[in-house]
Amino acid sequence: MNQYDSCWLRYERVPDGRLDSYRRRCRHAYIAEKAPELSAVRDELRRALPDLLGSDPHLWQHPPTTADGFLAIGTPDDMAMIAESVPTDVVDDLADGGYLLKSVTWNGQDCLVVTASTDRGLVYGTFHLLRLLNTHEPVDDLDVREEPAYENRLLNQWDTPFHRSVERGYGGESIFDWERLPDLRPRYEDYARLLASVGVNGIVFNNVNTTKPERASANAAFDAFEGWQLLESHRLEAFTSLASVFRRYGIRPYLSVNFAAPMLVGDLDTADPLDEEVQAWWREKADEIYELVPDFGGFLVKADSEGQPGPYDYGRDHVDGANAIARALEPHGGRVWWRAFVYGTHEDRAVQAYDTFEPLDGDFDDNVTVQIKNGPIDFQPREPVSTLFGAMPETDLGLELQITQEYTGQGVHATYHLPMWEEIFDFDTHADGPGSPVHSLFRDDGEGVVGVGSVGEDHSWTGTYLAQANLYAFGRVAWDPEASAEAVTEEWVRQTFGGDEEVVDTVTRILHDSWEACIDYETGGLGLMHMMHNGEEYLENHYYPSPEEWPGYHGATEEGIGVDRTSTGSGYAGQYRDPVAERYESVEDCPEELLLFFHHLPWTHELADGTTVVQRLYDNCFAGVEETKRLRDEWQSLEGEIDERRFRHVAERFEEQVAQAERWRDVLTDYFYDYSSVADEQGRVGDD
Repeated sequence: MNQYDSCWLRYERVPDGRLDSYRRRCRHAYIAEKAPELSAVRDELRRALPDLLGSDPHLWQHPPTTADGFLAIGTPDDMAMIAESVPTDVVDDLADGGYLLKSVTWNGQDCLVVTASTDRGLVYGTFHLLRLLNTHEPVDDLDVREEPAYENRLLNQWDTPFHRSVERGYGGESIFDWERLPDLRPRYEDYARLLASVGVNGIVFNNVNTTKPERASANAAFDAFEGWQLLESHRLEAFTSLASVFRRYGIRPYLSVNFAAPMLVGDLDTADPLDEEVQAWWREKADEIYELVPDFGGFLVKADSEGQPGPYDYGRDHVDGANAIARALEPHGGRVWWRAFVYGTHEDRAVQAYDTFEPLDGDFDDNVTVQIKNGPIDFQPREPVSTLFGAMPETDLGLELQITQEYTGQGVHATYHLPMWEEIFDFDTHADGPGSPVHSLFRDDGEGVVGVGSVGEDHSWTGTYLAQANLYAFGRVAWDPEASAEAVTEEWVRQTFGGDEEVVDTVTRILHDSWEACIDYETGGLGLMHMMHNGEEYLENHYYPSPEEWPGYHGATEEGIGVDRTSTGSGYAGQYRDPVAERYESVEDCPEELLLFFHHLPWTHELADGTTVVQRLYDNCFAGVEETKRLRDEWQSLEGEIDERRFRHVAERFEEQVAQAERWRDVLTDYFYDYSSVADEQGRVGDD
């Protein structure tokens, strides 16, 4: 990948144990030629196979009738060998993006087939095959059928156009140079390859914050360089080149748009969604976009949230706002992704999304998807699952996860999000009675899973090499949320760091143990959250500890700690269905890892094992630091087993992480002591 890290598309020489088998089936290849996606497949094979096999396969320009060792990629209509090996009706039954991989014998020769009902399915199938080769899996008896669990698997890129900056830009400045479009950089294709290789099929190219919040009222003079400008005609014309790069990999382009765009771009006096001129403006803009980019996916909208304009400015509701834009996109097959991240009118942020959106269920147009963060607060190290999941059966919903580590150490700390996501996907909502986990939702055509990402210009793409695992894992679980977390992690490690078993075992262990360590030193556990600083310039905000800034989120008083979100408090627990609501309402039954999210308890309240709340908080903070040190030492044990550049980079990040974990421990434990006046039983905090 040019001067940048190749991430998991490293393609290193296969060891001799598998090499003969792979060469035998990949000595020749034919890739159908009817679509742009297939040219991307051909390019990927040219990159991968020589490095993997140590020899250049012959890429045929037409289907051969005989060939020894043959890889065929296409549909049954493209080649007789495929049609004879895989029944056409079986291929036709595949969902969009689905594919088949098969080992077959044709004309007495060992061959491989990658086939699908759509061109993007051939892209995904090719990357799956290359993943098998790259992780040295057997292919002699290959028989794989894969279909994505969700129709939509989107990446929300938080780039701020024209500034070359990224909100939460822990991987450096933006890779996208908007001012130079339509000129293209090689890194655009590299990014498209990374996303397609894990099954992502859509990307929102710009930040959901399309104006600076302090300037986002409908009557303000807006900053000259903000994301709303991407809807200007000359910007859209330049955008076509970027869209073409991602189109080759089956990835549909989307844009974040400002609700006040009819005023900002169209010079109207209002953005009232019920105004006929406003509706006409959106229709004309949609027509213009689809004339330029026929496969355009649609718009992402953040409205009436954190200073962004919205329908409330005109006395309208979210249905009015979303439907007005959706109706402009509907003739073109476009979709509005309308974020449910709203807060500010309630004392407890947790209750607002449900109170705002649940009463609107069934009123949104069919091409509106309400995009909901995984929890009710804001991508915290751990929080309960949003009550909106399963609560809006007549509305298309999307699950929003954060790939970038805003609250989990940013681009420095090793904090792997897959175990967190596994916990979210497996949560039983009881939406249709017992056995209604989150992963069973989002199955309709207008639903799906969204990841908030922010790769950047750093050589590592993500700030630290280990953070690449979060981008990889997002794509894999968006494709299959029931996939084994251990298997997904091991895939990434083997493709990224090679097949040495000690390296694989050690890095896999580090990743899977990292999330709980982060929870412990950043919150003390038990469901506390938002203990971080909100204004330090270093690494933006949310990096250093400052529990005094967010008292409403952790509820610390001299009497106790936690927030009452039961029927005697904000009522958030009651938004769940029973028996979930009953479990969270009860101090005795509430899971300890969420206890203080739902309950305000005395510092000396005894937990199930007899430990007091304050003592458990002390113990967890110290345990988090010790675990982080252990993870650092595990990484250090790999010196000489991983290339020097990546080893040293991660080692330096671990030193920083240990230092910051100690800082978090000291600030939080002193804070708990100052309020509780209860000394640590082990003499680490409080009275000597």
